[in-house]
Amino acid sequence: MPPRKGRPGTTKTTNEKTKMKMNTLFLVVALVAVVVAMFALAVAAIQKARQPHRRQVIGNANRKFFRSHMRKVYLAPLLIQRMFGILLDTPKMSAGSACFANIGEGTFEHGVKTYIADAATASRYLLYKKGTDVDHSAIAGLNDVVLGPSNDQAEAGMPIAIQLLGAAKGTLRVQTDGTIADGDYVKSGAVGQATKATTGDAGIFGIAVIGTDASSAAGDTIQVRHTLPSKLAF
Repeated sequence: MPPRKGRPGTTKTTNEKTKMKMNTLFLVVALVAVVVAMFALAVAAIQKARQPHRRQVIGNANRKFFRSHMRKVYLAPLLIQRMFGILLDTPKMSAGSACFANIGEGTFEHGVKTYIADAATASRYLLYKKGTDVDHSAIAGLNDVVLGPSNDQAEAGMPIAIQLLGAAKGTLRVQTDGTIADGDYVKSGAVGQATKATTGDAGIFGIAVIGTDASSAAGDTIQVRHTLPSKLAF
């Protein structure tokens, strides 16, 4: 028995539906263009009727009308894009949405880089070194080659901003162990504090700047003119 045929005209192919949508879209775009043109002509006529008769002026005076109303024409492509989205059911972004690029490369303009803290600390201005991997940091110990100090306390598993030695701008604040005087070379001491360095030490990263009005007792914060930490003794 031959297959039963459907009633003619009860279904439409995808091409026919797309053609109908495109025809509707063109009709809407043409209608919008006509409305915009009629509006511009009407506004021009009103402006002309209100102005006294005078000879044509060459210069910026003739451009005021266009500067005032051409914004409506500039927005026409946005209107057409919205109409395409409505009629053709194309994916669209909501107004005001942001786009992000999933790119990790870049530079650190101010010499501050964020790391994930391996462990918590109880003080600010301590020195940090590389932690369990390149994205983590750990509290520095004696003679470690450090990344730099942080102005924040660390919380385990949370980001912490570290001022990279040799890259950060200006003098940096570090916590001293009480052995440093003004003009001394400094290196990493125990538990993230800075300590006095002598000739032949590795890890020297700067010179202390301590004014007469500053205190340099253990646990105090001092300033350092910093450089890239030395990996080897010199």
